Amino acid sequence: MASTEVSDTAGSDTTASESVSSESTDTNLIPVQPPVTALSSPASTEVADYAAPRQLVPARRLLLTAAEQFWYVLHCIAFGAGYLAKVPTKKALSEVGLTELTGAEKFWYVVQCISFGAGYFAKVSVKKAMSDAGLVQMTDAEHVWYVLQCIAFGSGYFAKISTSKALSDAGLLRMTDAAQFWYVVQCISFGAGYFAKIPHKKALSELSALPATPESS
Repeated sequence: MASTEVSDTAGSDTTASESVSSESTDTNLIPVQPPVTALSSPASTEVADYAAPRQLVPARRLLLTAAEQFWYVLHCIAFGAGYLAKVPTKKALSEVGLTELTGAEKFWYVVQCISFGAGYFAKVSVKKAMSDAGLVQMTDAEHVWYVLQCIAFGSGYFAKISTSKALSDAGLLRMTDAAQFWYVVQCISFGAGYFAKIPHKKALSELSALPATPESS
């Protein structure tokens, strides 16, 4: 029995060696393939495009939706509330050199500032949102008044959210999760957030071209 097992193992070894030798001979019969040139992947193309000089992006404008145009007209019918709410935003944009106030807008901004500084305080929250987007730097006085507004039950922060949403619609700012949450809460309360956004977006739509943010440049 032992001799039979030894012979079996010897036979298996010979068959294994034969198979190895046949495999080696088979591999020798395979012709050598020419080197394949690596195709450029999309990632490498993107890197090449990124390294290439940037081309100027055509100027783009912001357009109001049909619903926003409708509600802005209704705001203006209500004793010019939509127009007067747009004026501080236009003032903030004019201080950055993005637009110029008309004679009527300058007049109404002064009238708003005479009424206990309402125009200036409304402009501060707009400037804060623009500062978050990297479009402007606030003055020391504006920083102080924004902090005081936030101390007053967060009124400065809540006023800033509608402007941030308008800048987000224009592709100039990415809202934080907290800002998106409070904007939804404001919209739940009879659409207050949505209606507050419309005058800011109207002011942005009157720009000849939207500014370029540091992220897009």
